[in-house]
Amino acid sequence: MSRSLTGQEARVFPIIRHRSFLDGAKEAPTIVSRPHTAETIILYVCDVGKGYFLISHAMLTEAGLSEDMLNQLAMDNLRALPMKSRTQELGGNHITFISPPDGYAASRILLDDLLESHVAQKKGPHLGVAIPHQDVLIIADLADEKGAQLLARLTMDFASKGDTPICPIPFLYEKGELEMFLIV
Repeated sequence: MSRSLTGQEARVFPIIRHRSFLDGAKEAPTIVSRPHTAETIILYVCDVGKGYFLISHAMLTEAGLSEDMLNQLAMDNLRALPMKSRTQELGGNHITFISPPDGYAASRILLDDLLESHVAQKKGPHLGVAIPHQDVLIIADLADEKGAQLLARLTMDFASKGDTPICPIPFLYEKGELEMFLIV
């Protein structure tokens, strides 16, 4: 498989990783990335079936794409992926698990329309969101402090069991922004 983006535009996706993901990697300055939260970054990949390669600035230049064009292309491809979810009610808190077997579950945190649809349906005062590892996105309609504690425990548990951990701390999603929250 060629490491060129030309002709492979439908295979381009965004991925979320912990900020430390590129630490120490000699190619880090050449990789296209965007800030996401204080703990996470957005990278772009070309999916080649059993894996992917990270997209570099040189690949963008070769394909005649800007970073904004790459982001739009990746987001359009992400939106087109099928998405199954299941929701559980625990003590008045509604926890939705999104974990399709495509490797881009956590990336769906970038889909503002998905998060806003949960905001519109929530019954509790807060919407919690977690990306403990790449294969799950957790969205929680938090009824109370116990719900926040539950989300924090779930996030830590999932982060310790995932193949590609991202962030063991959940976020609150308010007014289109993600803010980390700690339960002590």
